Parts: sequence; structure tokens; C-alpha cells
Amino acid sequence: MSAARRPARVARGNEPAPFRNRRAAIRWLDSLQGSGIRPGLDRMRALLRAMDNPHRAFETVVVAGTNGKGSTSATIASILLRAGLRTGLYTSPHLVDLRERWRIDEADVSPDALLAALREMHVGSRVSGIEPTYFEALTLLAFLIFRDAKCDVAVLEVGMGGRLDATNVTRPLVALISAVAMDHQEFLGDTIESIAREKAGVIHHGTSAVTSVRDARALRVIRARAARVGATLAETSADCRASNVRLEKGGLAFRLLTPIGRYELRTPLAGAHQPDNVALAVRGAERLRARFPSITREVIVEGVASTVWRGRLESIELPHGVVWVDGGHNEDAIRAIVPFVEERIPHPRCLVFGIMRDKDWETVASLVFPLFDRIILTKPDRDRGCDPRALARLAGLDRRRVTIRARPAAAVELAVEECWPATLVCGSLYLAGAAIEVLDGIRR
Repeated sequence: MSAARRPARVARGNEPAPFRNRRAAIRWLDSLQGSGIRPGLDRMRALLRAMDNPHRAFETVVVAGTNGKGSTSATIASILLRAGLRTGLYTSPHLVDLRERWRIDEADVSPDALLAALREMHVGSRVSGIEPTYFEALTLLAFLIFRDAKCDVAVLEVGMGGRLDATNVTRPLVALISAVAMDHQEFLGDTIESIAREKAGVIHHGTSAVTSVRDARALRVIRARAARVGATLAETSADCRASNVRLEKGGLAFRLLTPIGRYELRTPLAGAHQPDNVALAVRGAERLRARFPSITREVIVEGVASTVWRGRLESIELPHGVVWVDGGHNEDAIRAIVPFVEERIPHPRCLVFGIMRDKDWETVASLVFPLFDRIILTKPDRDRGCDPRALARLAGLDRRRVTIRARPAAAVELAVEECWPATLVCGSLYLAGAAIEVLDGIRR
């Protein structure tokens, strides 16, 4: 691991003019959003060379998968922090503020640190002659921010796929792969096997990998990749057992048995699927113990209990009742929270719902709509969101039951104004972010 902290290599006199302020820098970053998705690592590697390879200044853990990778990332980052390691966490998307995407020891990156990284990345882009895509830029910023913060280790949540994702330029100490399901078929392929093949691309030669995948088709692909590159693979579905799972105030409690430890765990993350995500993080932490001996059993227990990960069946108490906020946005994610709704959210229930049109919105809506007495529909993103009128046709035309609000914030505000004792907001992380912003404002 290189300890270099040098600035980008720029010929004297050729430096581009620096951004005047953070607003100008963010405008440039935002201008990259129209660049679309261009899978491949050549641009990233060239840009990193122009910035003197900041990604080599710290160790990494990568987390790929379709569902659960955010929760897993936050959990293992919490464990690493409690082990005394300066820890970076890179996730996407953000819920309220862009700076949430880059966290150092559980604090969002500071405005000044973000501006410094933006300036250096802009220089690197000009020197290399390569304009990054938006996600490539966000990932480059992560490497610069974590280098400048002198992180010991960074947890990187893979954006889409894995093999050609911008995060896959590092050689991780351990690669974690959470549940694999149908998603982004236009880029990853239209079978579970093809999607798993892309996810498995984060497993590198001679490294360590852990997966919580249960689907036999996906598991075969992941095993084959690990065998081909000589990586050691652990499967939590085979070697871990969660028992005595119970919902307590503020999250879940359960016993976890792994091949090398027995843990009595509490996580603030609710939902029947969370023991799988926690087991994945715990097994990853156990694998990291050889490199970081401070990851003890007690540290793992404390790290799981201290995890901070908003918008995942997060309960927010208001004077009139409770609002649960979840970013579940595809069929598998919704199936995971349906039992929670049926068992833990009392009637009468209100649903605030919006989803992206590239998801299987008809299936998702058919799963969740029948569970609620009142439905408020919205469009989580102006360009990519599903038309609420199409959703309303699935829900029925009873205006007493179904209402449309164009803005996500307005949909959440309406649910609050109607004083429902129990409300669920779900369907999109963008909608979850809007809900958290509204609800945090009410609680202040």
C-alpha cells in the first residue's frame, strides 16, 4: 500500500483555473450527470494515474449485490471504526445531502474537504483529457477524500454490477456479495446467472470473499469465479446460523453462530432480511482479523449495535403516530419488508409510494398496495419516476383511498397532515430521502 500524498502531476503553467467556490465546483460535478453510464475501467485508471493513484493510499473492502449492500457496508464500516481504524465509507445514492456519500468515521465529509477533492479531480480530468461520468467522478472523489483523511481502510459500496463498476479498480482485502436479484437488466443481462457474473467480478486473484447469496444459480457463478481466480470464499447461508430473532424497540436482536464465533447481537436495522446482511458483515470482519487484530468479538458486537444507516425501515416517531421509511425499490426488497408490515405495522395504515419506471413497478405495487387502507402516490424523480396515474389505475379509482401528489415532499406532508397512526414510505431511495428531510424538519 502506497503512502503517497502527492498532488496530481500537472505541467507547470498548464494548471486549469481553480473553482472560485464550492458552488461552482458542485455545478461542474452536476454537469456530468448527463454523461450516462459507460461501463469500463480504462477511464478510471487513466484518471487515477493523473492524480497519482490516491486509491492506493489505504486498504479497501468492497460490497456488491442487488439488495442489502448498503446495510452491509454501513455495518462493517461501524465494526472497523470500533476496532480503532480510521474508516471511510462510500455509498450511493445520498438521501438528503450529497456529502452523505463520503463518510469518515461516521461523519459526512466536510465542505472544505469536498471542495479540495473536487479541485484536484478537475485538474486530473483536464490533464488526462478525460471527462469522467458522474458515478466515476463520485468514486474518484471518494479515493481523494479518503486519502486526504488518512483513512486506514475504506468500505466501498459498488454502484451497479461489479466487474466494470468504477469501484473495481482496487484490490480489496475482502469482497462481500449480498443478495443477487433481477435489476439493471439492460446493463447486466436478463438472467440471474449473468447478473451474478457481473457482481462476482469484484472477487480478485488470491483475495478473500464472502457471500450471503442463497439463490443456487447465482451461487454457482460466484463459486466458479472464486475458484478461477484462486480466492477463498465463505458462504454465510452454509456456515452461519441466526436464531432467536426478535424485534425489539429500535431494531432487531438475535443470536449469530459463525464457524469461529458466537454472538448475541442487536442491530438498529429492522426487517427480517437484516440477519443475512449482518452475518455477511460479521463474516467479512472475521476475515479481516488477520490484517487488523483489533477486530475482536466485543468490537464486532459493539459495531453491529452502533450501525447508522438511515432510510431502511427506519422508524420516526411523531406526536400522532409512527412513520416508517424504507428505500426498498425492487421486488426482492419489497418482499423482504412485507412480513414486517403485516406483523408490526397496525391498521389503519397509510402508504406513501413512488417508484422508478425502470423497475418492475406493477409487481411491486401488487405486493404492497393491498396491505394499506390509504395510498398517496408520487413521482420520486421528475425524469425517471413512474407516472403516479399509472400506479393509481393499479390501486383502483376510489378517490377516498388513493391520492396523487406531484412532489414527494408534498405526499409525505399530506400523510402527516392526515394524522395516520401508522405510515410507510417506500418504493425509492429518492422518496426515502425526501421523507427524511420533511420528517426531520417536523421533529426539530
